[in-house]
Amino acid sequence: MKYSKSQIMSRAYKIPELKFEDQNLTSFAGLILFQPLLLGLEIKNRLYQCFRHLNASRIFGHHIITLLLVVHLLLGYRRLRDLTYYQDDPMVKRLLGLNQLPDPLRSPAR
Repeated sequence: MKYSKSQIMSRAYKIPELKFEDQNLTSFAGLILFQPLLLGLEIKNRLYQCFRHLNASRIFGHHIITLLLVVHLLLGYRRLRDLTYYQDDPMVKRLLGLNQLPDPLRSPAR
C-alpha cells in the first residue's frame, strides 16, 4: 500500500507536560525528554541541510531516516528489523514527527 506524504508526516512541536502519576505509558515514554533537545538543536533541519543535495523523491527523506537510526540506537536496538518492536509506538512517532514509521521488511518501490 502506498501512502501519501500527508499520511506520513506529523506536526508535534508542543512539549507535553510531565506529571508523575499513575498513567498508561509505553516503554519508550522517556523519549519525551529528548524532544526539547532535538528541537533546540534543530537536528531535523540540520540533517535536511546535510542531505539537500541528494535527490529525495521518496516520502521518507534521508534526514528522517538518519534521525530514525539515531533514535533506534538511543532505544538500544542494533538490527534494523528490530524496528518492528516499536513501529506502532506513539512516543517514537511523535519524536520523529511522523504518523507512520517506514516498514523495514518491505523493499522500497521504484
